Amino acid sequence: MKKRLKKRKKLYNKDMPGMSDQFESISKFTTLHRKAIWKKILTSLRHHERRLLPLKALREILPGGEEHYRGVQVVPISKIIGSENRFADFDREFLPLNRKLKHRWARVNLLVEKDRPLPAVLLIKVGDFYFVRDGHHRISAARAGGREFVDAEVIEWPLTWQPEHYSSPEDFFHQVEEHLFKEKTGLPLRTSILGGYIELLHLIHCFQCSGCSNSESVMKECPGGIPWEEAVKGWFENCYQKAAQAIEESGLKKRFKKYTTTDLYLWVLSNVGALRKAACFVPSPKAKIKRKPQRFI
Repeated sequence: MKKRLKKRKKLYNKDMPGMSDQFESISKFTTLHRKAIWKKILTSLRHHERRLLPLKALREILPGGEEHYRGVQVVPISKIIGSENRFADFDREFLPLNRKLKHRWARVNLLVEKDRPLPAVLLIKVGDFYFVRDGHHRISAARAGGREFVDAEVIEWPLTWQPEHYSSPEDFFHQVEEHLFKEKTGLPLRTSILGGYIELLHLIHCFQCSGCSNSESVMKECPGGIPWEEAVKGWFENCYQKAAQAIEESGLKKRFKKYTTTDLYLWVLSNVGALRKAACFVPSPKAKIKRKPQRFI
């Protein structure tokens, strides 16, 4: 019995990495994780984004066509800029942000370092860029090992229009959004926020479906339902222009010169709850404030 156990241990040790290799791989993960956290902190202070782009947020700018399988390809890792469902676990350089990934990442890293065969990752191609559906750890370990390419099964989501010139992935998708918005509305609005044009389309759709109190007058004129063209015009005149005028008169643009009026409009809408709560703490000039003595325990 003891001889059989010794033979099994020998066979097991041949296939499994040694404890020293496992320790080195975990140590490597810890170093990369610290690097990722520090980069996240520093770049947030400089107002730069280093996150993986979420594919679901960009799905609405894509036509409703079928996916096209493009087979196994060699893909530059630098072109992989987003994820379908794990964009919070890794940053844009695929440095690990989540400490819970440590042991799994270490195991995959050992296999990559020893050039063991691994299944191809699964990527979704949108325009010139790729999003990860499966294989985040393999890409992270490959990039950490200095590799520039990865074998991938590629599924392509087609775009009806894409820009010829762009400065970054964010700029690429922002231009696609802007083109879609202008094609659907014809409005001369400009926002610098990625996802901003999609949010504006949501607001117009809300106006069209009578979810907006400002659409009552337009509903009376269109009892059978508000056509899209009328919804665009009604939203712009009854919702956007009034709010934009209030923003211009408030002096916000002087304080935030880098942002457009539409940027500030979207910011106010997304923070309206917090602004209302904040207003509750601003007393009127006639109000008498009674100060109670503080008690210290």
